Amino acid sequence: MRRVASVRFGAVAHATAAHAHRPSRTGHSRTTADDYGIIPAMTEPAENHRFEINAAWSGDGTGSGNALLPEGASIAFAGATVLGGSGGRANPEELLLTALAACFLNTWAIFLKKLAIGYAEPSVRIVGELGTDPAGGFRMEKAVIHARVPAALLADGRPQVEKTLALAEKYCIVSKVVRASMALSVEVEAV
Repeated sequence: MRRVASVRFGAVAHATAAHAHRPSRTGHSRTTADDYGIIPAMTEPAENHRFEINAAWSGDGTGSGNALLPEGASIAFAGATVLGGSGGRANPEELLLTALAACFLNTWAIFLKKLAIGYAEPSVRIVGELGTDPAGGFRMEKAVIHARVPAALLADGRPQVEKTLALAEKYCIVSKVVRASMALSVEVEAV
């Protein structure tokens, strides 16, 4: 990503207010961003994408929440019962594993197609282990992606299947984030 310039929120307003007594260099009756040569942050086209959701919580720690996605879908969530939450909905730990599964499967499907491997419905089982955090509370310690692959496909081309899995782990955006904070591994599970 190439940044041309950037300014923190409120910098123009602060500069304008702080120097309101000075005459404008651009001839405007009031000071503007142009007077300070501030250029908004710019990036190369199609290099940055912004994702956003809205979420709300109702109640205390045993309450529940809902996330609204831009295209109208929603995700209900609550704390895990084993951690004192109300349960009955996806918990944050499951949502983390779901994000990992969705990203990994999407990326794996891309590489299955690129390498012309006929597996139209790849699937995974992901196991995450939560442990105590020395700083207090809990932390996710590791995740294992069990890539479910038909036994016949493994018999015919295991090295190519393993190559697609390695590429999926390398390029999946969420696996990069997960790998930065915990142990992550991919294991082949013949089905």
